[in-house]
Amino acid sequence: MEGMYFYLFFWSVWIVATFFMKKTAVRTKLAVFALFMISSASLTVEVGSIHVALSFFVLFFFSCYTAVERRPCHPLLMALSASGLAFAYTAFRLLALFDPIWIWFDGQWMLAWWLALVSCLFHRGLVDRLLCLALGGCQGEAVYAAAIHRMGPDYVLGSFSFLDVTAISASCLLAWEMIRFLSLQLEEKRSVGRTRQP
Repeated sequence: MEGMYFYLFFWSVWIVATFFMKKTAVRTKLAVFALFMISSASLTVEVGSIHVALSFFVLFFFSCYTAVERRPCHPLLMALSASGLAFAYTAFRLLALFDPIWIWFDGQWMLAWWLALVSCLFHRGLVDRLLCLALGGCQGEAVYAAAIHRMGPDYVLGSFSFLDVTAISASCLLAWEMIRFLSLQLEEKRSVGRTRQP
């Protein structure tokens, strides 16, 4: 069922932001963003001859706003890395469309892992990686929709398929960051235990 990963991810984000995070401006923005994504996912608008999901605009503009406000890295680096990830996204989708024989596993999961890997290669920080994923994914989806517009005029830009891939990639990045954090905590405890030993 398309959209299952998307809804699961963003409902989880909303629950964590609302009930577990400290009352800060970041928490409020994150909760509002998650609710906007959930409520606008099934709504589409027609831009020219292309159907666009409202959640696509929410994701893209929120990512642009966050990138400008937080400035997690150099703007030129973020622009180049997002363009690189957009190229990786579009190349994968076009190869899967014209030569599907090499998709030996679920296409959504393969693409999600591919995007997570590319964002990890470009950036070190979690926020940088998530912004690169969102901005590059949106650009790649727009390029892919423009490329196949003549073959598939009914294609929805920012469809549930795209949102599922983005949600899975973001979940992979968060899971990797959690594993890395826990391993660092365990290493610190081990080093403290060694220093206390006579």
